[in-house]
Amino acid sequence: MKKFIRALCLLAILCVAYFALTQPQSSEKPAIEDIESEADDLVDQVKDMYEEYGSAAVAQADEKLGDVVDQADEKLGEVVAQADDAIESAVESAVEGAKEGFFQSLKESINNFFRDLTP
Repeated sequence: MKKFIRALCLLAILCVAYFALTQPQSSEKPAIEDIESEADDLVDQVKDMYEEYGSAAVAQADEKLGDVVDQADEKLGEVVAQADDAIESAVESAVEGAKEGFFQSLKESINNFFRDLTP
């Protein structure tokens, strides 16, 4: 977008230079109305060019941004799925460890109970 704006500014400078060089080289100064009219024409031309090319640049940038957002969304979905799998695996492992620990503790308690019953 910066390159486009620079190109428009360069075009405006070139147009002003063209108008300055093509003015009649007589001793009388150009009328203020002529300069104002030419400046208005130049502004209109630059405005038309900006609307024509600027809107195309914005549309192109919007399309590229949409593609990047779609790719990021896809990658984020993959990361979420991997995280979900890792959490599920960790929870299953924790539950299995807690269950084994509970049964081991219960077994030891029962063994200790019967051992304490006998002298």
